[in-house]
Amino acid sequence: MQFFKRHTKRIVIDSSGYLLLVLAVISSPLPGPGGIPLALAGLGLLSINNEWARRLREYLLRNGGKVVAFLFPKNPLVQWSYDVLALVLLILVGILAWQHDAVWKISVAAVLFFGALFLALMNRDRLKNIRSKA
Repeated sequence: MQFFKRHTKRIVIDSSGYLLLVLAVISSPLPGPGGIPLALAGLGLLSINNEWARRLREYLLRNGGKVVAFLFPKNPLVQWSYDVLALVLLILVGILAWQHDAVWKISVAAVLFFGALFLALMNRDRLKNIRSKA
């Protein structure tokens, strides 16, 4: 009986972890950070029983900040470029939202809005500054 209980628990935990990874892939094109927390949760569940998942989860958590530093360098030209891109995306969001005659335009406007918000907050460490003041 103990054998059955232990293996059933492992199958349920691993299945839940794989399900969360699949949901992370499915939800990744949607606005917001939906895919990343789901992927980390799935890896967290899989890391209970699998060494490869534990190593991958620890690597991603340890090196996630390096990706942000690579994408948003302290170069003023790059920072201004990101600011201009965020502004252009917000203008495009306004145009698409103003027309709002098709569902796909509203959907594209929502995706572009969250993309512009992400660029604006991550550029020049604005998100870190907001968090430190709060």
